[in-house]
Amino acid sequence: MRRRVTPLPVAVAFASCLGLSHPAPAAPEPPPLTVMVADTGSMGRVLTDLDGRTLYRYDLDTAGRVRCLGACTATRKPLLHAPGTVLRLPPGIAGTLGIVARPDGGEQVAYDGSPLYWYTADQQPADTAGVDLLWHVINPPNMPEHTGTTD
Repeated sequence: MRRRVTPLPVAVAFASCLGLSHPAPAAPEPPPLTVMVADTGSMGRVLTDLDGRTLYRYDLDTAGRVRCLGACTATRKPLLHAPGTVLRLPPGIAGTLGIVARPDGGEQVAYDGSPLYWYTADQQPADTAGVDLLWHVINPPNMPEHTGTTD
């Protein structure tokens, strides 16, 4: 007596019809954002930390070298990088996040090479009271739109 064996593709299709198939694995969650973008009104869209505090760059920081140290950090707090976390910009924002070693210890998040700080006198999310001759908000550009055409 011969035994009939159902080919595997038919068995899988039959199981699928009965709802017995396993769901496809979910895509992994992206790592949390490192910075966000907020609209300030008068200064446009700016980078902020995860608490909504406006982030600033300092003109005296050059080539990834941190100059705001000691007393400067009493009012200008560095955006520190938590070891083991992935740096991530919001979708659609151009630029690069990186890390700069601080001479006083720790690692500071940098945007396009400029170390990032928040200002202690900013009272509300997206406040920009920290702007002066040497301190500037960061207006990140959008990513260029892909048209989907090829030449």
